[in-house]
Amino acid sequence: MRLTVLGSGAACAGNGGNSSGYLVEESNARILLDCGHGVASTLVELGSPDEIDHIFISHMHADHFIDLLPLRFAVTKHLPGLPEPCGHLHLPPGGRASLAKILEAVCFPADFFDVVWHVCEYEPGTPLELADGLTARFAGGVHYIPGWAIRLDGSSSLTFTGDTAPSKEICELARGCDLLLAEATLDAPEHGPVRGHLTALEAAELAEAAAVGRLMLTHFWHDADREAAAHTARSRLDCAVLVAEDSAVVEF
Repeated sequence: MRLTVLGSGAACAGNGGNSSGYLVEESNARILLDCGHGVASTLVELGSPDEIDHIFISHMHADHFIDLLPLRFAVTKHLPGLPEPCGHLHLPPGGRASLAKILEAVCFPADFFDVVWHVCEYEPGTPLELADGLTARFAGGVHYIPGWAIRLDGSSSLTFTGDTAPSKEICELARGCDLLLAEATLDAPEHGPVRGHLTALEAAELAEAAAVGRLMLTHFWHDADREAAAHTARSRLDCAVLVAEDSAVVEF
């Protein structure tokens, strides 16, 4: 399994960086996890946009899906007159209604995405077979709006937390996986009735509880000290701790 970080930033990534986006290549399949600001432009530099077999959106915040709009244009620019959809767009529950509102607001037709991708909403309790020997599973996180973690199992296993505060469900989903791609957005834990993100220490605690092989921290603000986050996580964990940077590639 091969992971390419297309975007490791939060809602304001800063310094020319991109928001959430990760390309996973496995079993003759190319899978995009999230498609936040700047991801489409980076992705098309790596290959034909129509060669993405599956796109998964973790939740409907703009820094996780908004570049679906330019990516769709990239597909039709590369393949004008596309006779049928060339891939699958997997939205979280309620995602279709959210996209419909965006399309109406920007004056695009209602079938804007359907002409290039088979669009569906995944069911968190239902695994999906993406290719021979490659499956996707889901678990609900703790965020300001409904969001889901995504686990891919093939020759190796990867769990992407999406945006979440500490979550027992995501811990169970990630259990024993080879690589945990976990957000570490916060410098200090949130306080109050609603939480939505992790600190680096909480990401490390999640990795420890789930007994994962490796942890990669991601989803940083523009002014984040990524090395300090890594140091904090490493002080807690025996397993390797990686720090996501845009264009980084990891094989596992």
